[in-house]
Amino acid sequence: MAMRTPLRADRSTRSADGAAPTYDSKEAKRGRRDEALARRARLERSETRRRRLIWVGAVVASIAALGALGWWLFGPTNEPKVQSIPNQGQTHIQRNTQHPPYNSVPPTSGWHYGDAVAPPGISRDPILNEIQVHNLEHGEVMVQYDCPEGCPEVIAKLEAIVRSYPKKVVLAPYPGLFDEAKQRIALTAWTKLVYLNDVDEAYIRKFIRNNKDKAPEFFPD
Repeated sequence: MAMRTPLRADRSTRSADGAAPTYDSKEAKRGRRDEALARRARLERSETRRRRLIWVGAVVASIAALGALGWWLFGPTNEPKVQSIPNQGQTHIQRNTQHPPYNSVPPTSGWHYGDAVAPPGISRDPILNEIQVHNLEHGEVMVQYDCPEGCPEVIAKLEAIVRSYPKKVVLAPYPGLFDEAKQRIALTAWTKLVYLNDVDEAYIRKFIRNNKDKAPEFFPD
């Protein structure tokens, strides 16, 4: 019986038009592999650039957000600045006793009469420095004004504000304030002072809220 020769697997490929089969050379395979590796490297570089851009964008956005927050918290404001005046103590003195000058106008601490305080509410007359400092020592707030050319509308607004506080807020004129500060209104508490030229009700109430009962001696309302 004749032996049949086994058929060899045909690894060739034949083109659609029936052309002779072709075989992949080692160089062709290596070329395709190198091309695939190069394509993969390009994709990885592109992905790395994309991630880097996203990271840089996130950092820039975070810095901008922090800057905006810092500006909002600590940036310039149109509100008048409250001055913190050095404490001159709480020395009680007798009437008509000489003492060193106060370190602010109006005063915010220092020498005062121990036998008198101004009543809360509205005073049509100026209150002696040595008396109003005693009010401040008790945690009260003074609202004072000086209008050389008159300012009835300012006084009326201040009176309406002060009337809403049954205790610990005093309104009075303070002659010479405008000459000293070039402002018509002064708010004082213990070691605190701020000047205003016009009535800002929200700000005045904020000052009172932040500084009332913040003094060496506390007296309940």
